[in-house]
Amino acid sequence: MTPGPSTTWLRAGLLLLAVLQTLVSVWQYFFPRSFYDDFPTVRLDPPYNEHLVTDIGGLGLALTAVLYVAARTLDRNVVLSALTGYLIYAATHFAFHVRHFAHFSLRDAVGVGTGLGIEVALALVLLLVAWRARRTAPAGSNGDAATSPGT
Repeated sequence: MTPGPSTTWLRAGLLLLAVLQTLVSVWQYFFPRSFYDDFPTVRLDPPYNEHLVTDIGGLGLALTAVLYVAARTLDRNVVLSALTGYLIYAATHFAFHVRHFAHFSLRDAVGVGTGLGIEVALALVLLLVAWRARRTAPAGSNGDAATSPGT
C-alpha cells in the first residue's frame, strides 16, 4: 500500500483491534475462570465451561496474531483477510448479544451493545479504507507483493 494518511490510520486501527483482542484473549486463555467470574456480563451466560472459554481464547489469540501481522506489513491481501475475519467474528458476537439481553440491566445492555457495535463499525471502516487503498510503490518496497489480486 502507498504510504500516506490512510495507511497511517489503517495501521493504527489494526493495532487498536489487535491490542483489544490481545487483552481479552490472554484473559480468556490463561485465566478462564477469572474471565468467566469477573468479566462484566459473562456471568449472565450459561454455566462455566473451561474448555470452551480457553478454546475461544486460543482462537482470539490466533486472530490477534493475524491483526498484528497485517498492521506490521500492511500487505493489502493480509489486511483484507485479517479485517474480514475480524469483522465476521465481531458481527456474529454482536448479533448473539443483541438477541440475548433478557437478563441484562439496561446499563449492561447499552454497554455491551455499544462496545460490540463500535468494534463492528471500526472493522467496517478499516475494511473500506483497506479495500480502497491502491498500491503504487514498487514491489517489495513496503512488504507488499507485486501480484496481489484485486488491485
